[in-house]
Amino acid sequence: MAQIRIPYGKSTLDWRAPDGWAVEVIRPADVPGVSDPAGEVERSLDNPIGGRRLEAFAGVRNAVVVISDLTRPVPHRIILLPLIARLEGMGIRPADITLLVATGLHRVSGKVEFAQLVGEELAARVNIVSHNALDPALLTDCGRTRRGTPVRLNRHYIRADFKILTGMIEPHQIVGFSGGAKALAIGLGSERLIQANHSLLVDERARPGRLEGNPAREEIDEIGGIAGVDFILNVVLNREKQIVRVVAGDYLRAHRDGVVTARRIFQVPAQAGANVVIASPGGFPKDLNLYQAQKGLANAARAVREKGFIILAAACPEGVGNEKFLRTMGDRRSPAEVIDYFKNREFEMGVHKAFLWSRSLEKVDTTFLISDGISAETADRLMVRKRTGFNEIVAEIKDRLPAHPRVAVLPHANATIPMSEVRD
Repeated sequence: MAQIRIPYGKSTLDWRAPDGWAVEVIRPADVPGVSDPAGEVERSLDNPIGGRRLEAFAGVRNAVVVISDLTRPVPHRIILLPLIARLEGMGIRPADITLLVATGLHRVSGKVEFAQLVGEELAARVNIVSHNALDPALLTDCGRTRRGTPVRLNRHYIRADFKILTGMIEPHQIVGFSGGAKALAIGLGSERLIQANHSLLVDERARPGRLEGNPAREEIDEIGGIAGVDFILNVVLNREKQIVRVVAGDYLRAHRDGVVTARRIFQVPAQAGANVVIASPGGFPKDLNLYQAQKGLANAARAVREKGFIILAAACPEGVGNEKFLRTMGDRRSPAEVIDYFKNREFEMGVHKAFLWSRSLEKVDTTFLISDGISAETADRLMVRKRTGFNEIVAEIKDRLPAHPRVAVLPHANATIPMSEVRD
């Protein structure tokens, strides 16, 4: 029997596959983390890609540093301390440094979370502000993109003398890879801006792993040019959330250089058409809620055959995570009906997640959910079947599988692109 262990919240789930089941584990490449993470940050700051060193900006009066919220495992304490120290060395007082939490349309980060994000010492030393895409008083008009999208961005960012973006580079189901100007355009954008960009998800080119020709990524990069980005500091993490590489410098060139490393880790060769796919988003914080865990389901759907089975294991301590997502699913009778509903109305966040969720469900016979945070009733509304564990599911489907079924396991599904399905 093959032993399977996958992340689940802050723990793991273990299971032994039955004899005769052919198990393929599809996970990011086993790349070790750097031996000296802080040193890697210093190295990147000393050797910016395609841009000026931080010290070349000496004389600026204040700086804003954009950081991710708790849904992203960015090692803020490792990357921010060297960065802030250099800003202070340039003569910028701590009182004139603002850490701006790029929440996008996630919930606004509360003050109690700031110390969790960056550590108590740093949280007490500099200003920390959370973005709120729904607060007009926090937004400033910056023009329009070539597509006509109104660019309204956080005023703290726009008014700063020195603008720095941080973040991580990993697969993203719409913009190809995260990182770079995404922290600005999506993290600090208005609701309308974020919705307009995400509405491009129906374009076949807007998908994981693709940058060139991807309309969503191209618009994000354009917004970086409209608003201005002086410097980025991005990390690439391995599947253990350890730093593999840090890139710094120009928001386009440094990002693309980091993507080269990310591709080697996250684009994984895999056989197509498994009978059963077992997927974990990757544990905490990737499975904080189902809104985030959906990304793992989308990548799982790339590895499963038509009318196969998916088992998604996601702890979801925060539940579904979005009421519009749940309501859109609950008010329709089938995945096809949800897809049709989305395509024939004005774009709306939350509803788009129901579209992406349903697009995966439509491909398979049944999707099963193992989750402490989602009730059976809620699972029914989401058109999936909640079960307590793998053995219960196997007992339910074994008579509908071939004698020797193929099983694909994605322990870090949110960040795994099965290459059998990637066609650029």
